[in-house]
Amino acid sequence: MPDTEDRWQPTRSERPHRRTGRGALTSEQLALADDLHTRALALRAASEDGLSIREAVALAAVQLGLEPPRTEGES
Repeated sequence: MPDTEDRWQPTRSERPHRRTGRGALTSEQLALADDLHTRALALRAASEDGLSIREAVALAAVQLGLEPPRTEGES
């Protein structure tokens, strides 16, 4: 019988706490953060090598055009 249970449960609560006032994200920043989060989760799930969270977020940022690609030795 196939495993039908979703192993990739959301890491955030259904209704995330949104900060108000100073330090609150704009709607554009929230949308970008959600895009980055979704893409990083998809990259980790599709990874054969088992990408770390850090690697998945960095790769997602490059794919979204937010960060230039880095070579192996750069930090």
